[in-house]
Amino acid sequence: MHRLMHQRLLFQSKKTSSFTHICMRYQAQVGKKVEKHKVSNIKQYWFDKYINYIKNYEHVLEKNFPRTMHVYRIFSIGTKDFIQDVKQYIGILKKQNIDGIGNLTVDELQLTYTMPRDLKKICPVLLISAIPFTNYIIFPLAYYFPRHLLTSHYWTLQQKLDFMLVDQKKRLKHNRPLFRCMQAELHNIKNSTLQIKWSGIIACLGSGTHPNMNDILACSELFVGQPFSLNSLKRKHLKELLGIHDISSWSLFKKKRLLERGMLIKQMDQAIQREGGTTTMSNNAIRWALTFRGVNPANMSLESMKNWLEQWFIISNTVNENTISLLLHSPILLAYNHPTNWILVYS
Repeated sequence: MHRLMHQRLLFQSKKTSSFTHICMRYQAQVGKKVEKHKVSNIKQYWFDKYINYIKNYEHVLEKNFPRTMHVYRIFSIGTKDFIQDVKQYIGILKKQNIDGIGNLTVDELQLTYTMPRDLKKICPVLLISAIPFTNYIIFPLAYYFPRHLLTSHYWTLQQKLDFMLVDQKKRLKHNRPLFRCMQAELHNIKNSTLQIKWSGIIACLGSGTHPNMNDILACSELFVGQPFSLNSLKRKHLKELLGIHDISSWSLFKKKRLLERGMLIKQMDQAIQREGGTTTMSNNAIRWALTFRGVNPANMSLESMKNWLEQWFIISNTVNENTISLLLHSPILLAYNHPTNWILVYS
């Protein structure tokens, strides 16, 4: 009996011990899970903090190094825009070879004018920056002299306006000398009727106004041969005409360059009218169009810019390759006494 009781107590003790062991193991497992969960939460917390830091890193840099980030953003955005325009320009050249220049849009024609100039301007910067360690010199120089070393892709809105006015003022300085050249040819006109009409146009310009559109078109014959066709222009006259169209007087084949410029302007005029006229153009597009044709658009209302461009189209639609000199002289005939031009020249 005593032995039986001893075995029974021993069995119960083993059973209790086993249950206690199971409980302890369960508690240990729960503790490990809780500990593991805590570690996981800590890792997630620091991972989230790291991701947020990466996301806001640009803001952190901008806060601590505002000028450096400003320069970085200018070059970053400008380079993306420049590469995009280069790709588009290559596509335009392929399209031009297949379909010809007559089917290009206004934006494409504008890019065919601006991109060759942009490439000439920025290629030296890119080539020099490719030399080891020179980028530490050339990029700060380019940043401080953007008008001469960078293209408009890297300019701010204020810089675009300022540089446009500087370039426009440079071109407008050729207006008066060119007008004097046109005035000096009055006595060389053999046809008495045309001489009288041209005398009226010169008098109108000299008095501070602009001639009537019909009077200008009536004198278009003067731009076919003597004295105002491209092949008849004297050296001084040719130099000033190159100047108002921002073509270097040191360039070769000057008359060919002027002919190409005149035909480009006419093709742009046709494209604008083909795409819906001035009503479909953006404000920036109209301003660029006026600047390209010899008018300072600063402080002009949208309505007055459209009206001036419509007047230009009247002349443009009447000229051809033989009378293209009339279109090249139109910045004088239509804008010589324009108030915004005079303000810019004499400010």
